Formats: sequence, C-alpha cells, structure tokens
Amino acid sequence: MYRAGFLAFGLYLVLLGGGLFFVDELTLNQKISSRAAPLLNVLAQPDSSGRHHLHPPEWAPFSLLGLGVITMLYAIALPKQ
Repeated sequence: MYRAGFLAFGLYLVLLGGGLFFVDELTLNQKISSRAAPLLNVLAQPDSSGRHHLHPPEWAPFSLLGLGVITMLYAIALPKQ
C-alpha cells in the first residue's frame, strides 16, 4: 500500500514539474474564499480585476522533477510485504 502511494505521489510531482517547463505564468480567475486569501496573496499578486497571477521560479520544474524521481525510486526500493 505504501509503495503505490509513494509511486503515485512521485508521478504527480514529475508531471507537475514537467508541466511547469511550458508555463511562464499561472492565472487564477475564480474568486477565492476569505480563509485562503492571505496565503494566496503571499504566493500570487492580485491585479485590479481580482485575478491572481503566479509566476513560478525558474528552479521549480527541476526541483519538482528531481523530488518526484527520487520519490518513485524510493517506492521501487521499498521491500515487498
């Protein structure tokens, strides 16, 4: 059970990191809840129309890919139960 969970999480990180290679900016169009607003204002800058723009740093795709691959290798190395 742990093997499948770690493998799925690693695959998710690899796909997220691979997708960030093609993205320069993420724009969130929907209104956010009042509880999530403080965190989102730290991560993304709102503009005059209320949209939040998130600019991922250049190192993010490489870090997510590396972390995902290491997590998947760990899942493969887990002993069978």
